[in-house]
Amino acid sequence: PMALTAFPDTKHVVSRIAPEGGVASSEELYDLMRMLASAETARRFLSRNGDELPGLWGIARRMVDLSGLRDELGRAIGDDGEVRDDATPELSRLRRAIRQAQARLRERLAQSLKEAQSEGWSTDEQPTVRGGRLVIPVRAEAKRKVEGFVHDTSATGQTVYIEPTAVLGLNNEVRELEGEAAREIHRILTRLSDHARTRLEDIKATSGALVRLDVLHAKARLGRRMQARSFELTDGGAIRIRKARHPLLVLRFANEEGRTVVPLDLELTDDERALVITGPNAGGKSVALKTVGLMSVMAACGLLLPVGDESALPFFKRVVVDIGDEQTVDEDLSTFTSHVKTLKHLMRVADERTLALLDEAGTGTDPAEGGALAQAVIERLVERGARAIVTTHIGALKVFAHAADRVVNGAMLFDDQVLSPTYRLATGVPGSSFAFEIASREGLDADLVARARELVGEQAASVEDLLVELAERTRKLEAEQAEVARIKQEAESERKQYAERRSKIREERENLRKQALAEADRIVKDANSAVERTIREIKEAGAEKEATREARKKLEEVSDTITQRAQKVERKRKARTPAPQPTAATSPLLDIQIGDRVTIAGGNAVADVLELRGKEALVSSGSLKMRVPMADLRRVGGRREQKVQVKTSEAGGKLNALTAAMSLDLRGQRVDDAQAMTFRFVDEAIMAGLNRVEILHGKGTGALRIMVRELLARRPDVKDFGDAPVDQGGAGITVAELG
Repeated sequence: PMALTAFPDTKHVVSRIAPEGGVASSEELYDLMRMLASAETARRFLSRNGDELPGLWGIARRMVDLSGLRDELGRAIGDDGEVRDDATPELSRLRRAIRQAQARLRERLAQSLKEAQSEGWSTDEQPTVRGGRLVIPVRAEAKRKVEGFVHDTSATGQTVYIEPTAVLGLNNEVRELEGEAAREIHRILTRLSDHARTRLEDIKATSGALVRLDVLHAKARLGRRMQARSFELTDGGAIRIRKARHPLLVLRFANEEGRTVVPLDLELTDDERALVITGPNAGGKSVALKTVGLMSVMAACGLLLPVGDESALPFFKRVVVDIGDEQTVDEDLSTFTSHVKTLKHLMRVADERTLALLDEAGTGTDPAEGGALAQAVIERLVERGARAIVTTHIGALKVFAHAADRVVNGAMLFDDQVLSPTYRLATGVPGSSFAFEIASREGLDADLVARARELVGEQAASVEDLLVELAERTRKLEAEQAEVARIKQEAESERKQYAERRSKIREERENLRKQALAEADRIVKDANSAVERTIREIKEAGAEKEATREARKKLEEVSDTITQRAQKVERKRKARTPAPQPTAATSPLLDIQIGDRVTIAGGNAVADVLELRGKEALVSSGSLKMRVPMADLRRVGGRREQKVQVKTSEAGGKLNALTAAMSLDLRGQRVDDAQAMTFRFVDEAIMAGLNRVEILHGKGTGALRIMVRELLARRPDVKDFGDAPVDQGGAGITVAELG
């Protein structure tokens, strides 16, 4: 993984030091130092791995070496974001003097408090601070007993806070030393800010490159969490989504056992500009629509998508969405009026680079008029070349989608056996709302449902019955297709096993052949040796009759032995060599075209022809693609019939927008405003499924820090919280674990 440590946003630092004479605070300069350190770490890592990551190294090369500025900041600013004691010798002397003066002050003040307690004038055991000066609490009735200056009175009026005369000088000394230290710190911060101002453009370039790397890193981490992958981004072509899962549902169920997202398969050709999705309530229509819309926006932002292989999406410049009910009383905006406002905007901007997502089109008014208006909108979008995905329950839109050019029907499937939606999409057919079936399943009175069927009318009821029958036939067809796929998978497995056995048999046959040849070679060598030995014996015997007869007998015995051994080898070879298997007859080489199904010489696997080039063809079998000589191909069929099976995501509850940030900067805010910002920030983080957030409140008076911690302590959805690590902000940042 890329070495990229957390770093703060430094835009506020740049804007603070940009004007001549501008001085940044110690915490702001500490943020700048952290950013420079993170940039240096990333640049060093990518410089070592530039060959493997050339794109990232190209971005990192825009960073400027600012190690000198970073080192100077590090010598002056500590890990707590405050100016270090040893930033200058003068500051070191002043802070040492302050500590010594404070020690004397506390000692003398403790003595005054002890005297007041012994006289019964005070009951508290510790001094306190009022107006930046150490004081002791004294009972109101005894305030004239203690010589000194009254700085404050308690809310009840029973206690006054007096600075004894004995410590007046010591308090003054501490305040004077603190003033000198503050002026020295201002000189240090001015010097550091002036130095940073001279490298302002380099700081901007480095910060910009680091932010670019951080964005890419965040995209990669998000893609890994969603198990996303790359896809084809086309220039206005087809919409082809395979095994797509709604990104928010994937993130939501990532850590939940037994929760899965039903994948969506959806395809619209370049000529098909609009899809009208119908089907039962809670059947997944809106989730399918939102899946396409969200993925289109993510694709335009350069994000990976949780989709399957061969998925493709056009690049849309704008996505116009009409989902939900935005009626308001104060603006006198009804449900239908809110839809009309969205449609008005859509008609103003729609072009071939627009994707329109219209949920429950035609609702909010008279169904006949609403359906007619929705049809007119779809027709106008198709004329302008825009793409549209529409969900509806209006029957007239089903008929329109069936008859209109470049508009197709889609149905969310419903299992009428168990009266439950399947959350899968089938294109080319309209869907039924299954209102009566769902009402019966939910226990509505049977006579009431029967009466409703009568009121619908025979013709409408017949259409609904037809749609139900069509859905049942589709369900059965899908079941049969699943069975065919299972059988095909088993056949493919058996084919692989047969191929492995055939390969093993060929190997064994080759080994037997080699053994037989070796055995035959040995037999010939033995025969030659026997003949030579017999001839030598005949010559040595002087060709006597008896010796010749004896030698001839030996030759015959050797010949019989060799014949028997050869026959034995042949029988062994025949017994272990399988008989040739009959092969299916293939047609001679025909005029092969793109799209034909073919077999390759020496095999039975069927492949599809993708491309013809000269005497070679590009063919695919499953996920394997290869180039094969035309002479090795045999045509076994024409173009494969295209079938589309579409699935959709599971419908869930109200979806959360993935807009939450991981950090919040409250510095400079009032407590009331900061409290509202913090509450909203945690809500958005919880809705987006974040596990950890950071809230930057600085140190200052501690009021923001106290408010943040009290708010987090009251929230049951906050597991734990505490200070950030020292190298990441320490007490100036609160880190909260959510869940």
